[in-house]
Amino acid sequence: MAANMFRHNIGPNGEVLEMRDLLGREVRGDPIVVNDTPLPISLSGEFLLFLNDNKLPNGRVNPLQNLRPEEVAMFGKPYREWAPAPFNNTRNPAESAANLFMFAFSGMEDLFDFSAILGGRFEGLSMVDYELGFNKQRAWGGLVPLSDRRLREKGLHQLDDSLPPKRFVYAIDHLEKTDVFLYFNIPERLGKMRKAYNRVYEHLAHFDQALASYYARRQEPRDPNSPGKAAELWAEFFFSRVEFMTTRAHQWYMSHANALHAQLVEMLRTQPPQAGDPRGGTRNQLEVLVQRRTKAELSLLIPLTGFKNPLAHWKRLSSPPIVNWTYHLNARGAFPIPAGTYPQDVGQRETVFTTRLQHLLQAQGNGSDDAIRRQTQAWAALDQVSSEMRGNMSVIPTPITEELWVTCLKARMTRSSDQQLVTYTHWGFVAYRLDYSHSHEEWSSFLAKFNSDVSAWAEAGNEEHVLGASSIKQSCKITWLDGRDHGIPENDIPAARRHFASLCETKSPLINSLLLAGDVFLVADRGAISSYLNPPSLPGQESIDTSDLKSHIVLVQGSNFNAEQAARDKEAPGYSGLVWVAGCALFEDVFPGLFMTLYEPKQLWNISACHPGGVYLGAPLAKYQWQLWKGFNELQFELIRVAMVELLDGSSLIGRQLRDARNGR
Repeated sequence: MAANMFRHNIGPNGEVLEMRDLLGREVRGDPIVVNDTPLPISLSGEFLLFLNDNKLPNGRVNPLQNLRPEEVAMFGKPYREWAPAPFNNTRNPAESAANLFMFAFSGMEDLFDFSAILGGRFEGLSMVDYELGFNKQRAWGGLVPLSDRRLREKGLHQLDDSLPPKRFVYAIDHLEKTDVFLYFNIPERLGKMRKAYNRVYEHLAHFDQALASYYARRQEPRDPNSPGKAAELWAEFFFSRVEFMTTRAHQWYMSHANALHAQLVEMLRTQPPQAGDPRGGTRNQLEVLVQRRTKAELSLLIPLTGFKNPLAHWKRLSSPPIVNWTYHLNARGAFPIPAGTYPQDVGQRETVFTTRLQHLLQAQGNGSDDAIRRQTQAWAALDQVSSEMRGNMSVIPTPITEELWVTCLKARMTRSSDQQLVTYTHWGFVAYRLDYSHSHEEWSSFLAKFNSDVSAWAEAGNEEHVLGASSIKQSCKITWLDGRDHGIPENDIPAARRHFASLCETKSPLINSLLLAGDVFLVADRGAISSYLNPPSLPGQESIDTSDLKSHIVLVQGSNFNAEQAARDKEAPGYSGLVWVAGCALFEDVFPGLFMTLYEPKQLWNISACHPGGVYLGAPLAKYQWQLWKGFNELQFELIRVAMVELLDGSSLIGRQLRDARNGR
């Protein structure tokens, strides 16, 4: 517990972290901030994979001619080795299209601006709060804020008069995690993303020119009908990705918002208005839901005006028609919003949206005293304005039926054997048993409970909770290794790291056909096994949602973990290469994020450190969870402090200090 309470380094900024030490004094230190690149680094690797497998988000086949394999190879070779003049006249002998492409993601203007590199001056970088950085990376990967399974587990899918009003507040808190898309709409942030994207486009256009010159010099036509162009492929890939991430987030939001709205309207229909606290009334909840949905409709869009694009089917995003929004506002919303268009500025977007919404409500006679009719009309009006602003011209098929990570996983597993050294038959984790004190019966009981926990991620009954899960669930696997069989001493994590590294390096048959999430593995230590044999509980308290008390397994970072670097890392203070992860989150949250390289284990550690038990539950934390956990941590910490005062009883210096602090001296 102490490690979780004091996970922040004491730093020179002296900011109050809302923590107190054993003497009751405020703990001061640096808030945790992380580097935010203008484009996610993971996107660069995915684009290179796209050049090989030709698959776009949602499994859509690339409509463009792709590069030939030998051209992809030339992409990674220095220009001086293959390109004719003037393209081979580079400042650096090693300069290639690939390294210029990769470098553009970092926010650097110039590959040879050594003073900026050594001084850490990366123009495109931003420093953001670690939770914002975590949520932004998830959004890029198309991961939803909360899985349907977890939503039902927390009871937030169902509302009725027998449940406390806070249930509605909690559900809204989770829906509001889509607010991260507002970050993409900040003009400065959007400008950095546009600049980085265009720089990538220019580097790839330069590569296309070099290729054309190469074939012209050799008098060898590439493909007279439809030669592949890297710059066009980049535009297709990027615009498809942005369209997918906004569409998936909007689809997730609306599926749950529609369900909440239908239940609230039914409650209004069958039950009289609640007396007493007006904030808990059904009418007020419906009004809040309308307000929150309006906010989501405005934020779940990313304007791409000015992003270089030669493709006609994406022009509606890169070069939308010019609209006289003043004319629309002067007409008080009487005219429909031109399909698929909206103001780039969020503030003006809100004005246009609400003006049009108010006109529709007035036209429908929203002054009626019939509360049910009024609420139904308001929701229908929102549907209409949303349809106008978002348009129905989506290039990707809707509704989305497969998560992005599922699509990428299937593409990776089905890639032909000539494109990779091994053909994968399964995907998942390697897990080590490193506690040898439990009996055979206890170990068997642990395995049964653990397997039941981790297998609940894909389906519940006949309803799929992760889109596309049924197509990959059968190949999901955890390969267990008993540490005793491999000479690993009990609880020896470094020895397990070395053994895991040797398995990967030697391409051991034990794991050779298993597609891993990265350089990570699982460990069942004494604490993990005990958490399943005796699940955590807090009887008699209401401050912690019982669905947040989870058994766990240990996620271990592999051989690339460096203890000395971790000790100096201000982005994850206290991280030791281990994260306690709820078993139920392994395959619906942890694996997707690590497999898509959206984040590293240390980011999971930061989120887990806020949990009373130090467990990563999966998905971003809602506001109410932060508040409840913070209050519980403070209460538990105060009880520890009081117990220490009683134990020491003033018989030592620290005992007297604790006693005086408790008495306010």
